[in-house]
Amino acid sequence: MLTLGSMTLLSILVMNVLRMALGYEDTYDQSRTRLEALALTSSLIEEACQLPFDEVSWDSTNLSKNLNDFTMPGSLGKDIGETSFAAFDDFDDFNNYTSAETTQQCIYTLKCAVCYVNDNTPNTVSTSRTYYKRLTVTAINTVNQDSVYLEYIHGYWYFN
Repeated sequence: MLTLGSMTLLSILVMNVLRMALGYEDTYDQSRTRLEALALTSSLIEEACQLPFDEVSWDSTNLSKNLNDFTMPGSLGKDIGETSFAAFDDFDDFNNYTSAETTQQCIYTLKCAVCYVNDNTPNTVSTSRTYYKRLTVTAINTVNQDSVYLEYIHGYWYFN
């Protein structure tokens, strides 16, 4: 009877240890995929930040650029002839950009959205042109549909 009781206690203990080990493995896998997603989104944001604020920013002959020179809010995105990521030449070309990235662990779908935002409230989308654009990059893990997103505000600065 004592042996049967100790075997029962041992079985319960082993089951609890295995359940905890599986829980740690799930947490580890989830953390690993989220870190990968963060790395992919931040890498895409770094690429976008290296580009000029707007197409008109390339014109160095016109130093007094005003809001009316910038791309209309409804026209943010790739320009004609920009058929690939490598051809992007300004920040808002990333609007509606989508790509698939494969790592050793998962396949991620990256989706980008660019919009003008209000100067004093950058969480509010502006329906008119401003000196600030927000890029939102979302990484969706295709295995478990978990998603991570990062946002970046890009401002236009010029000096006379």
